[in-house]
Amino acid sequence: MYHHISRAERSVFIANYDLDPALRFARSYVAEDGEAVIKSRCAADLAAAGLAGDSKKHSLEQLLVRRAKHGVDIKVIVWQPRLLFRSLPGADERGIDGRAEEVEGMEKLAERLSMRGSLEVRVDSTAPAFTSAHHEKIIIIDGKIGFCGGLDLSRGKWDTPNHDYDSSLRDHGSEPWHDVHAMVRGPVVADLTYHFLQRWHYTKNRDAAAARSIEPPQVEGRPAGGIPVTALRTWKEFDRTGGIRAWYAGMFRSARSGIYIENQFPFQDAWITGLLVKRLQADSRLRVVILGPLEPNLPGLVGKILAGVSIHDVHRNLARLAKAGGQRVGIYCLVSQSKAQPFRRRQIYVHSKLMIVDDRWITVGSANLDKNGMRDSSEVNLGMTSPKLARELRVRLWSEHTSGHVRTLDFGAGFDALDRLAAENGDRVAKNEPIHGHLYYYDFEAHGAPEPYPGAADAKELAIL
Repeated sequence: MYHHISRAERSVFIANYDLDPALRFARSYVAEDGEAVIKSRCAADLAAAGLAGDSKKHSLEQLLVRRAKHGVDIKVIVWQPRLLFRSLPGADERGIDGRAEEVEGMEKLAERLSMRGSLEVRVDSTAPAFTSAHHEKIIIIDGKIGFCGGLDLSRGKWDTPNHDYDSSLRDHGSEPWHDVHAMVRGPVVADLTYHFLQRWHYTKNRDAAAARSIEPPQVEGRPAGGIPVTALRTWKEFDRTGGIRAWYAGMFRSARSGIYIENQFPFQDAWITGLLVKRLQADSRLRVVILGPLEPNLPGLVGKILAGVSIHDVHRNLARLAKAGGQRVGIYCLVSQSKAQPFRRRQIYVHSKLMIVDDRWITVGSANLDKNGMRDSSEVNLGMTSPKLARELRVRLWSEHTSGHVRTLDFGAGFDALDRLAAENGDRVAKNEPIHGHLYYYDFEAHGAPEPYPGAADAKELAIL
């Protein structure tokens, strides 16, 4: 993101659930594999801007201001909860008490630098439903490059695939964080742009009919990789065809061999759960791997109440899936372990919203498998069809989560290997030995495994209550 925004020539459009102007994209760390390319790119970008070694000027705000100085059209939409929610106890813990003040500072800075027309920020406190949000996380650069996924541009979300227990590069007080985001080129970028322009128009006049009448932008360029990509969204004021929910439903009905899901609130939505339950009952060959956070609690009193209801639904619906599929359903979480003291562990927060079906179809974006993601919030996902990319992505993620212990191309063999590793890690925790990789049973009680770290069982029980 840093590399391509720093090279923007015409426009940068951002729509995000949350945005921290002080967010630092570029941080020095020991890179592995393909990350080395990104590290070298960022180093070159910083050097070209005269910022090498100056971490205070690596912020998102400074990056956007620099591009605005070069005449790039910068438009930013950030969602802010309604005043009622911002005023409740614990709002400051979650960072939802004063988003407007933070982001509007960018506009004031632009005004002081005589760039008022080049950098515009809009704070949107509306939402399709009372407890929902404008939840998408997209960036469009020059109408040619798009980013879409689960990653918010906010504090506490920066991490590397290693998820080191005590990384000094993460924001102070933040936990290890796992997310998935996609970068795309080609005609689908026009669809992301179209959604952004509708949001931009709607934030100003709240006129859905006028926003729907906006002409779609012209398609620029041809598909870069020859992969069919569809832009999907949830936004009930605008779309009546089901969008992301319909994509998930169609993929569940089409699944024949294996489904891999990463989600922050997996299967909180009962209707989606019911579809997969039926599919598991109808096809004894189908196997499902589900990855979610062990403690998806939200800070603050109200956050805990709202999340508690959702987490109760998650536990109940995951149990329905486990009953329907038996040993064909594997449910896991991720745990980070200290290298210095192997008995010290804590969760890796799984925030990604990803599904891979039959090593053929992929969807990645902002939508959780809950009522907000499927119905009440505004969300943007991408749907992709590519056996090569789907398999490579699944193998890459399974290898990441297991520190290379599970790398097989075959879904069935990998499914069995994940289960064996999770069982082995349970035994290792019981013996106070280091675990291999990050994988652990989410439903560790049902497998007779100990809690991965002290307090994990109590945290789950509290969430359910």
